[in-house]
Amino acid sequence: MEREKKELERFPDSIPTSAGVGVVRKMTREIWLEECFPEWHQMINKQIEETVLEKDSFALWMLGGPSWAYKSAGGAIFLVDNYSGSSLTSEYSYCGNCRNSGAEALQWLRINPHVIDPWKFKTLDMVFATHHHQDHADYYTVMATLDTTTCKYVGPAKTCDLFRKWGVPEERIIQVRPGDSFKVKDVTVKVEKNYDSMACRTGDFDPSKPLDYDSCAVSFIFDNGAHSVIFTGDTLYNDGYKAVGARHKIDVLITDMGHNAPGNSDKMNPWEVMRLGQNLNCKVIIPDHYENWASSELDPRWLSKIVEGYDPKLKVCIMKSGGIYVYPRDENMKEYKYPDGSDRYDWTKSLFYGPDVEKIKFD
Repeated sequence: MEREKKELERFPDSIPTSAGVGVVRKMTREIWLEECFPEWHQMINKQIEETVLEKDSFALWMLGGPSWAYKSAGGAIFLVDNYSGSSLTSEYSYCGNCRNSGAEALQWLRINPHVIDPWKFKTLDMVFATHHHQDHADYYTVMATLDTTTCKYVGPAKTCDLFRKWGVPEERIIQVRPGDSFKVKDVTVKVEKNYDSMACRTGDFDPSKPLDYDSCAVSFIFDNGAHSVIFTGDTLYNDGYKAVGARHKIDVLITDMGHNAPGNSDKMNPWEVMRLGQNLNCKVIIPDHYENWASSELDPRWLSKIVEGYDPKLKVCIMKSGGIYVYPRDENMKEYKYPDGSDRYDWTKSLFYGPDVEKIKFD
């Protein structure tokens, strides 16, 4: 006998409740995808929107892999290297890592959750991409925010070529190179050098010519006048960052870290990340990218151990997908812990250890 199904109105902006998901109703693959993906629904979107910051503070949300959201005390909201895509395959004809390692193709298995919905931002000022790799200049993020916000898209020349190819209007594109700067609300955006040689080898790479760093990759500094954070994308280590550190006062470094199998250097190892932090003369290092591709997964606590042993004046914070970091409030936080929900507990309403427990009869 076919079971009777009740129709249930769908609320795409809602978060499922334990009582609601089991209601007998029509179910299709499309409904399942809409209701169960992204895994965190709009929880982080709403947190970003509703967070109020003290003067001179800024907030960072780790969105997984290289992806971050930034909010200033003045209400500026940015996405940086946000990747809303899935696992993927890259081929020798385009991929710098394939060309470097000699692999005909590489599989990139995504192991971190999707924690934001790129279609659900009510306020978004800028989408930044440090370079043109698929997981940094993301088609899904650009198409979603292009339709639903008035944000602008910022990146170096090759990244902006992608934006144009995807149909982003020229008036919403800001093409940058090292040395540029501009203001967004209470934040000064400064563009600096980036030494991502893999980005330089991706796409229309000509092995007979020197690596074109400035057209392929940049670093972004967000300075609120009191404190700053630098995003270096997928950079590899380079002594040139000593000059970047001399030109700017940098509080927080966000940079890539991961395992490298023999024959290919796609991410910095923990020693190189420490050296980058030393060259930039930053106060806090927050590594990323170590937890989103299976091929480069690495225990980030190695960085904490190395820095503690060799340069204890540096601080390291290990973040997790969906976690929030507020500077300078969290300057001394060593590792993000997910909330355990205890702030919602009320012992006076407990059926089993509250003040009315004596009135309950147990069988």
